[in-house]
Amino acid sequence: MKKYALLILLIVSGACYAADLSLPDRLSAVRSDLFKSDPLATYDFRQLQSLYPTPLLLPSSLLPQSANYPLKSIKHLYQNSLTCKGPWPVSPLVTQPVVFTRALCNDTLLPKGWFIRSGYIHPGGGSYASRYLEKHPDRVDILIEYLHIQERALAPTNTVLGRLQRMSSEEITVFIAGAEAFISNGELWFRNGNQYHVYDQPTWSLVLNRYNIHFKRLNKSDFCLVKSGNICWQEEDKSHLTFYLLISLLVVNVGLLIGWVAYRWRIRRRAMQERMLVLQILTHELRTPIASLAMTVEGFRRHFDDLPESLYDEFRRLTEDSRRLRQLAEASKDYLQANQQELSVHQVDSFNEWIEYLSEPYDVTLALPEDRAVKVNIYWLGTCIDNLLSNAQKYGVAPMTLTSLFNDGKLIVRVEDKGLLGPKDWARLRKPFVSEKGLGLGLTIVESMIHRMGGRLRLEGPPTTFILEIPCESNPATG
Repeated sequence: MKKYALLILLIVSGACYAADLSLPDRLSAVRSDLFKSDPLATYDFRQLQSLYPTPLLLPSSLLPQSANYPLKSIKHLYQNSLTCKGPWPVSPLVTQPVVFTRALCNDTLLPKGWFIRSGYIHPGGGSYASRYLEKHPDRVDILIEYLHIQERALAPTNTVLGRLQRMSSEEITVFIAGAEAFISNGELWFRNGNQYHVYDQPTWSLVLNRYNIHFKRLNKSDFCLVKSGNICWQEEDKSHLTFYLLISLLVVNVGLLIGWVAYRWRIRRRAMQERMLVLQILTHELRTPIASLAMTVEGFRRHFDDLPESLYDEFRRLTEDSRRLRQLAEASKDYLQANQQELSVHQVDSFNEWIEYLSEPYDVTLALPEDRAVKVNIYWLGTCIDNLLSNAQKYGVAPMTLTSLFNDGKLIVRVEDKGLLGPKDWARLRKPFVSEKGLGLGLTIVESMIHRMGGRLRLEGPPTTFILEIPCESNPATG
């Protein structure tokens, strides 16, 4: 039993040791495992340097090489190449280009060794051999090794020439530099001494996954701890710690946001409740002096005949104000109900007569085609209609018209003037406002009370038309 326990301990310890290996150690293990695998191909780096000299590999060799020669001498040589006549440039820096140009002009055969001595590349870009074969195509078998790799016919992908021809400029550069490892067209090149081993993707992916390593192409703007050639080696993060940390932070932030919103809502709700309580208390306290005032008015009413005639108008105003105060207290009681129930309604025997009474202080034309008995909240509906008429007279354009109609169990009241307001102005107008004579009721409260009555208020125009709709119980007036 102890032997089995010791064996398990050794296995676990070995696994932990492998997991604790540093990235360079893992890369060494990857190299060892790859070299034990069968590569697609193996190339001797020294032999490749001999077969494919650097000038015949670089993509830049196909471009004009004017920076390497005196510009005046190159221009002179170009003119000579057109006429094949001297005098020829005498600068030692253009000796080989002059020899090549004169050989083409005089149809002289150049030996193979000359193409090596010349540096392979013509000042105009491309190899000397390519330009020479244009005039002597029969010498292609002799001079093919002096052609740039991109000037040769495209070779199969499984040959060294085919692989070199398909490399990018960056890949060619790291190959020439003899990088320890680089990636090209999905194939991983690993150098072992003077040999390059080429592995296909299934082979190198299996080994890299075994050691929890991956790589990406090296970018000059990225930070990389371990790099080779055009590769940036990285450790595979199996713990997903960063992912879980981001998720945790997101959850915490969402929780904090929800908590903050809930806290603000509770604060606002508590403030509204406190304000409502204060208003309820004030309304309740107002009912006592209002009741006392009503009793005083009733006492005067019983001795009305004893009052001097000069006080009749003052008594009438006192009676009317007392009645309005009593209605205001009752309406406020309805409005400040904690449970926000629907407002109480009262019977109005003739809607048209009631509207005519409300409209007396205003210069308004009434269009009342149908009269009915309705059940509405007299105070708040009257206040809303009075506010609409007041706004139209103060801020609208005469003439002003009030129209009422009944449709599908709804009472519709339209207050129209010749102003230019329309639906686009509704957002601005519904905000609380301050009039020239003090604090106005505002369309915000009008809209709120109409909503409490189960209706809605909207604006159309131009011409400016406020439309009030509320459900009501109505019966045709009997006269």
